[in-house]
Amino acid sequence: MGVSLVENWVIGPFLMFALAWIFLPDLPEYRIGLIIIGLARCIAMVLVWNSMAGGHTEYAALLVGLNSVFQMTFYSPLAWFFVTFLSAWVGGLTASAVVSISILDVAKSVLIYLGIPFAMGFATRYFLVRRKGEDRYEKRFMAKLAPTSMIGLLFTVVVMFSLKGNKIVELPWDVFRVAVPLDVPP
Repeated sequence: MGVSLVENWVIGPFLMFALAWIFLPDLPEYRIGLIIIGLARCIAMVLVWNSMAGGHTEYAALLVGLNSVFQMTFYSPLAWFFVTFLSAWVGGLTASAVVSISILDVAKSVLIYLGIPFAMGFATRYFLVRRKGEDRYEKRFMAKLAPTSMIGLLFTVVVMFSLKGNKIVELPWDVFRVAVPLDVPP
C-alpha cells in the first residue's frame, strides 16, 4: 500500500509536472491540462481493468478506496500547488496566468465527481445489505450491476474521442506532444 501511495501521490505528480514543462514549455494551456491530468488518479477503471486481467479483486478494491479518499482529500491542494504556485515559480508570472484555480473550486468539482458516487455506492451497499443480506446483495444485485462497468468504460472512451476527434485530426502534432509525457510510466 505504501509503495502505491508514494508512487501515486508523490512521484507521479512531480514526474508529470516535470514532463509537462519539458515537453510543453511553449503551450501553457496544454501544459496545465497535462499537470491536472497527472494529478488525477484513475481510480474507477482500475477495477474494470483488474477484473479483465483476472487480478486480485480485494487488493484492487483497497487501492481504489485509498486513492479515492486521497484524491478527495489532496487533489485540490495539489492542483493549486502545481498549477498556481509551482508553475509560477518555475515559469514566471506568465506560466500561471493561463489558469488561475482556487482550492475551493477544485474541491467542489472533486466532491461532485468523486464524493457523490462514493456516497451513493456506500449508501447502496449499506442499505441493501441491511435489508436483503450480504449474500443476496453480492449474488443478485452486484451480479446484475457488474457487467455495466465494461459498458461504462467503452462508452467513456467512445464519447471522449468522438467529442474531440476533429481536434485530434486538426492538431496531430499537438496530440503527439501531449501523448508522449502521458506514455511515460511513473
